[in-house]
Amino acid sequence: MLTETAVVVAYEKGVATVQCQTQSACGSCVARKGCGTSVLSELTGEKGNHLLSVESLMPLKVGQRVQIGLEEKSLIITALLMYIVPLLTLLATTFLTDGIFDNELVRAMIIFMTTAIAFIAVRYYSKQLNKKPAYKPVLLRVL
Repeated sequence: MLTETAVVVAYEKGVATVQCQTQSACGSCVARKGCGTSVLSELTGEKGNHLLSVESLMPLKVGQRVQIGLEEKSLIITALLMYIVPLLTLLATTFLTDGIFDNELVRAMIIFMTTAIAFIAVRYYSKQLNKKPAYKPVLLRVL
């Protein structure tokens, strides 16, 4: 199980809203001044704060630190959905349209549309997965 420390920002009727901060190696890396990832995160203003809803049997107070957990299997399946499905769709459409269409513009439009449909399908399916208990973070303990 993957664990993370979070801070309670709201609690209502057995559901706590917690805030996690993404851990990044950019703060301690020696090459952060010349690194593209570090520069990109500064440009986009991403601070890495995420709000999650976690069910809790015990009442929690705003500001309490808690430890939440998520099963590795759910993270792996979600990552595969988000990266592999659109990539395979892009590659398959590219190879399938190679012998069918001679016009490159038509091929590019078909490839773009099928990849966009793959992203939409993955988004819909991931929303369905989020309803399952195995894909929700759980409260492990109060720190």
